[in-house]
Amino acid sequence: MNIWGHLEYPNLWAGALVLFSITKIYLLVSHTFKKLDTLIESNHSFNHMLLLLGAIIAIIVISFAIDYLCASEIYTDAFSGIQNNQPLISRFLNFLYFSIVTFTTVGYGDIIPLSPVAKLITVFEMISAFVVIVFIISKYFRNK
Repeated sequence: MNIWGHLEYPNLWAGALVLFSITKIYLLVSHTFKKLDTLIESNHSFNHMLLLLGAIIAIIVISFAIDYLCASEIYTDAFSGIQNNQPLISRFLNFLYFSIVTFTTVGYGDIIPLSPVAKLITVFEMISAFVVIVFIISKYFRNK
């Protein structure tokens, strides 16, 4: 499937994907911190904070699954453990599983990023998981 010319210019598309991932994480995390400040100032319950945390985690996990799918479209050998001849929905579900495993820092090793772009995007997800879980929860309890 070569709709956008990503097979002719893979490095250009990989660079755009990395830039998109960085921008996405910055915007998601900064917006989450602003929303958390609003929740703290208006004295919302812990349940509201958990809802915010659950929503941001779901958005991050799904968006990184899409990033991984895009990386596998750009470089067919970007991941070990994913067959590129599977239907798109099957590959997406495999990448969703990989994203959840990466976000939770379990790392079973059945799917492995091989290309530099796939490794970099995986590191971005690990960093965003750490920032979201540690800093947001600590900020909430520090200000309570």
